[in-house]
Amino acid sequence: MTKVELLCPAGSYEAFEAALYNGADAIFLAGELYGARANAANFTLEEMKKAVSLAHLYGVKVHVTLNTLIHDDELDQCRDYLKELEAMGVDAIIVQDLGIMTIIQHEFPSLTIHASTQMHVHNQIGIEQCKKWHIERCVVARETPLDEIAKMCQQGIEIEVFVQGAYCVSYSGECHMSRSIGHRSANRGECAQSCRLPYTLYRMADGKEEKVKTEGKYLLSMKDLNALSLIPKLIECGVSSFKIEGRMKRPEYVACMCRIYRKAIDSYYAGQPFHVNETVAEEMKKIFNRGFTSGYLDKQEGMAVMSTLRPNHQGVCIGRVVGFSGNKMSIALEKELHQHDGIRIVNEKEDQGFIVNYIYKNGKLVSSAAHETIELQRVKCKIGDIVMKTSDAKQLEELKKLPVRKIEVTIEARLKLHEPFSMVMHDGVHDVNIISEGRAEKALKTPLSRERIEAQLKKLGNTPFICSNINIDIDEGVTFPISELNECRRRACDELMQRRMAVKKEDVVKKPYDEIKVEKTHQIRVSVASRQQYDVAKQYPCEIYVADSGLFEKLRNENSHVHRDYLRVMHHPYSQAGLIHDIGGLEKGDMASPYMNCMNAYSAYVLFQEGIKCISLSYECRDDDIERLVMDYQRLAHHPGNFEIEVYGRVENMVLENCLIKSQLHTDKHCQQCHKYQYYLKDQKNKSYRLVGDEECHLKVYHSDTFDKIDRLDDYRQKGITNFGIVLTFEDEHETENILKRLFSKM
Repeated sequence: MTKVELLCPAGSYEAFEAALYNGADAIFLAGELYGARANAANFTLEEMKKAVSLAHLYGVKVHVTLNTLIHDDELDQCRDYLKELEAMGVDAIIVQDLGIMTIIQHEFPSLTIHASTQMHVHNQIGIEQCKKWHIERCVVARETPLDEIAKMCQQGIEIEVFVQGAYCVSYSGECHMSRSIGHRSANRGECAQSCRLPYTLYRMADGKEEKVKTEGKYLLSMKDLNALSLIPKLIECGVSSFKIEGRMKRPEYVACMCRIYRKAIDSYYAGQPFHVNETVAEEMKKIFNRGFTSGYLDKQEGMAVMSTLRPNHQGVCIGRVVGFSGNKMSIALEKELHQHDGIRIVNEKEDQGFIVNYIYKNGKLVSSAAHETIELQRVKCKIGDIVMKTSDAKQLEELKKLPVRKIEVTIEARLKLHEPFSMVMHDGVHDVNIISEGRAEKALKTPLSRERIEAQLKKLGNTPFICSNINIDIDEGVTFPISELNECRRRACDELMQRRMAVKKEDVVKKPYDEIKVEKTHQIRVSVASRQQYDVAKQYPCEIYVADSGLFEKLRNENSHVHRDYLRVMHHPYSQAGLIHDIGGLEKGDMASPYMNCMNAYSAYVLFQEGIKCISLSYECRDDDIERLVMDYQRLAHHPGNFEIEVYGRVENMVLENCLIKSQLHTDKHCQQCHKYQYYLKDQKNKSYRLVGDEECHLKVYHSDTFDKIDRLDDYRQKGITNFGIVLTFEDEHETENILKRLFSKM
């Protein structure tokens, strides 16, 4: 049985060391460019080289995240970066952008590709597509339950699953909230965590706006994933890698989670039970938690996965405020509190957090206390308020200590009369042979014993090695200088270290890019959300795309210009050609939507090669880049592409597996409340975000405003765009008529 990999995060070199020495099998990190966590400290090239060499010394792999979308004008710099990564021997590149994927496949074939969760692989056919592209591993969507994961693991490709850390409320790679609100793209590594902001839920009923009472105000904030109790089930599903999220987290967090998951994994393979007891749970909670959930893995839903009261670290409850005296407050402790611990007094209006510098017990200063009443400096709070410990000084100090990690080796040694001393050091992969310059001689007084040789050869001290077995073949009555034995041992260690850290050079052949011919079209696509919109659109010379499957089935036979607009989250087969939003639909899709995130010539190359007939460019594609993309694609494929720009619509900022309306109203899954009434969120700037579920109850969070680029059609034509899209959402017949009339007046 191949043992599951424990994959740990490193947002800094200190976090890398924490992962390495606490038992990680692999570590994922990013350079200063193209990582989905641009605000992490991340690694310079020199730090990365050092990290890769040290990791390989210990047999640990390094996966580099290159999981952002790339503009065409960044590709040359990206190639230079890939050359550096190839030269230092990284073990895998984690990729979101299909263009980067194909550049690696054609120009850097020695590099291994892992499909990032940002690639939005959430169904079986998406896994098949990754396998077709010879991607070695797929990081599946966090929304995937255990039974689906088990099926994915049978498809002949490695499956990586998140087991610990922050949950994105939207499907990863499908979130435009941060970009739309604050011009910080989550797909470009700049997520501003819009989901952790406060929102108010409203409903429009009978023409009146009603504020909906909710549990908390952080309505898009999710709990943290904690799958520790599911480790046996996940291993038995056939998962290849367990991923701990946290490149933005401190090294102590990495150390804590790595140790605990290492023990759980090792216990499983040793046939020993691992109990997630109160001590383990508290260690995890103290280091960081927004509340824990086993999440979608275990088919949790509703408020069970949400953390709507607070979006930040909650810590653990240690007591309550019980009184005040002058400038001090009395706390009845239920657990330990130490000087320099961090605490938060939970208050309805505003929490009060601080580091405990002084603890008073019976009027005297003490360094710690437990299960008794103590006094602290007074802050704004009231009697009965809960006291949470948000950092534990003793825990953090202990987690800073790096455990010793050793590599087991075996040694075979030979000492024969009149022959050089020889030894072989073996680590399970490499054999290092060492032969001395001097020769063994007959002892005149005290011969060299087997025990003395063993003692000297096993003195591996400051090296990363430890001898698990030694075998010595020695003639009786011989002697040999101890200094030469020691020198042979040092040479063996040095050579084995070099062998383990050496970058493997492969003779690989670069793959040429194929010619691709695509028919150039000049069409208008109108995506409709209602029968009323369709009735207007059918009067114009356009291709009509319908998302609602029931409406589509009614219309497809009466109008040859009606096509299927597939859901953004698909758990059913793609039955006919249509507009697709994920790689699982490439076999059937004839048109790729902006949610496919095509924003460079090489991602276009992949999609056209797979049979897509028209690509609607990503919402993240800058207008200034369009002409270059079109021209670069033609140079790459030796023929022009066929591109569309959406010129009117409303961006779906998020698509949620867990419906917040259902969660807050505690209704059944298919409650259809979002279709009976208008529900929307309002942010602190009073911007409104309409909430509408699709037919599978995936909740779409629409942007507050529509975009309108109809007046720019001529500009886009000059850039090489020949197709234009209109996406109708909440427009009535009159508004639909005005939009289409204005559009066609410019054709």
